[in-house]
Amino acid sequence: MTETDPYEVLGVRQDATIQDIKKAYKHLALKLHPDKLGENPRALEQMKLVNEAYAILKNKGIRDRFDEADDWDKDSTAEDREKVWIEYSEQVEEYYRKCQEYVEKEAAELHGQKERLSRIEVELRKKEESLLAREREIEKQVEAVNRFASREKQLEKREKFIARREKDLDDLLLYISKSYSLVVELGQASRELKSK
Repeated sequence: MTETDPYEVLGVRQDATIQDIKKAYKHLALKLHPDKLGENPRALEQMKLVNEAYAILKNKGIRDRFDEADDWDKDSTAEDREKVWIEYSEQVEEYYRKCQEYVEKEAAELHGQKERLSRIEVELRKKEESLLAREREIEKQVEAVNRFASREKQLEKREKFIARREKDLDDLLLYISKSYSLVVELGQASRELKSK
């Protein structure tokens, strides 16, 4: 079943402990995960080799027979190959099950994010409508202030006009008063001339 040394595939020494083998397998499984590499055919092929190597090395009996064999492909029994195949199949199923779980988890998270974004969008639209209403209200207030300012300018013009008219009236009254005084003086002078 294998033409490649499983120790080389996993990058461990022949005296590696089962913990070392598991650690190397997990490291490679994460490194070759489709989420990191996408649909990469070479990575999938390499992952098959990693799964096969792990299937051989994680089972002590099969690992011992592999270590004793000069040529695993020739020396392994049908039972050994079947055990490796079963282990390999189980690992592949587990790997794809985890991939599926991961995809489902990511899809659920994306769905949750989409719902949160939808709620945020609704809130932003409400705020936008509120701001537009506030803007319209401010525009009305500005128009009212401008009208008031325009009326105030008109009132100022009227006040200046009235002030000029009052001054003209004051000047006219002063002129009339002086004229009356002059008429009175003339009238006195005329009476005095008549009496003489």
